[in-house]
Formats: sequence, structure tokens, C-alpha cells
Amino acid sequence: MNIRCLPHLNTKQAWLDFCKREVPSCFTEQPEAMVDFQTTYLMITVLDNNTRHGKQAIKYSLGSRSSLKPAWKFIQACDFNLQMMIDGLAEINFDGNVRDNSLLKAHTELTVRKFFSKDRSIISPGNLGPMRPLTEPPSPWTLQHLARLLANDQFRDLRTEQLALPNNDQVMVEFRGIPTPGAREILAGIINQPEQWQVRPHPNDTDRLIVLRQNTPLCSLAADFKLPEAKLAQRGTRWASSV
Repeated sequence: MNIRCLPHLNTKQAWLDFCKREVPSCFTEQPEAMVDFQTTYLMITVLDNNTRHGKQAIKYSLGSRSSLKPAWKFIQACDFNLQMMIDGLAEINFDGNVRDNSLLKAHTELTVRKFFSKDRSIISPGNLGPMRPLTEPPSPWTLQHLARLLANDQFRDLRTEQLALPNNDQVMVEFRGIPTPGAREILAGIINQPEQWQVRPHPNDTDRLIVLRQNTPLCSLAADFKLPEAKLAQRGTRWASSV
């Protein structure tokens, strides 16, 4: 499922534009969150740089069964500022009387719940950052750089690699009997399970990068810093994925 990633929801105009969307659901970069307002309930999932699974994400549900007005009044009371909403909700003691909090005293029709998100996987936008093309070799190379390279097709000569000798991760050769993994397959793996992936300069070829999965060489490629067409580059910067 593709979900739009917006810079923020911290102004009245940003909220009005968001609510006019065919599907009012998005990620936001500042603050990092997932916001859904498809029903009479406003759903806010709080994210950070380490969030990539629903069990790690705190989710708030605010609204009423019969009308979206209570949720909208809450948004107005917070000056249309998502950061203010999140900060205020974080101060509420959900073990006591929620109504004792000054943020909610005036909202008698508003129901508020706090729970862990049940989404199978939620990727915080901050994990990857904007998928903009690279213009020069970074130092050092990170998974974020590799993801940007793959997303914008800024590579050539993708080859399969394997260890030439057991227990020797410095000697690596191309092994033609193993199918070369696809760039999209690698990118999806980096997004969903970054802890399993590594990237480093190739020990035998300074013009290439070697990609490892669980510290085992998988493939290598040569970076190509030629910029893609503007339309593709723009498309790559504005979307995040929720699997």
C-alpha cells in the first residue's frame, strides 16, 4: 500500500488540504507520525527513527461514533499543530481520569484511547529520509545511501557475489551459478529488515560496492551518479511504504 508522505500537518491549510484528499491518510516528516482521518475518528500513530513494526508504535484514537466534529474541534484547539497534539497526548495519564487533563476538559463528546498499533509493519520516514538521487560518492557509505542509489536506478553491472574461501570475508569473487538478486528485492529488504543488511566498498575493486545480508556477501554493483529524469526523481522523494 502506498501512503503519501507530507512534510507536516502543523498549519490550518495543511489540514484542510489533507482532509480534501480522496484518502485522508499520510505519513508526516515533522513530527514523524502516521495520521488517518478516514472516519469520525482521528488516528495518530507516533513514530521515530527506530520504528519499523507496529508493536513499537504508540497509537491514539480521538473522536466520536456519530460525528467528526469532536475530533475536528480537538484539532482546532491545538491550533492545527500536530506536534502540539502529540505532546499534549503524551502528558495524559491514561491510568487515571483522562478528563482531568486540561487538553481534554472542554471536549466532553471526545473519546480518547491509547494503545499499540496493530499494523503488521510501519516504517518511519526518518529511517530512510527523502529518496533523492545521489550526486557524489558519500563517505562513508550507509544503507540510506544504498537505498537512494537503488530507488533512483543509479547503478550498473549488478553481480552476484559469494565467499571464495570459508571464513574469509576479505576474498570475494563473482559466482555465476547463483541468480543475481533484483534491485527492488534488495531495496525492499533494506526497508523492512535493515538490521540484516550491510554495504561497504568492494575489497577487490575500488569502483564497486559490495552488499551483504547477515554479514554474508550477496552482490556487488558500480554506482552511477548520473541524475535520473526529473519526473522519476520527484516521484521518489514524496512516498513512503507501509507493508
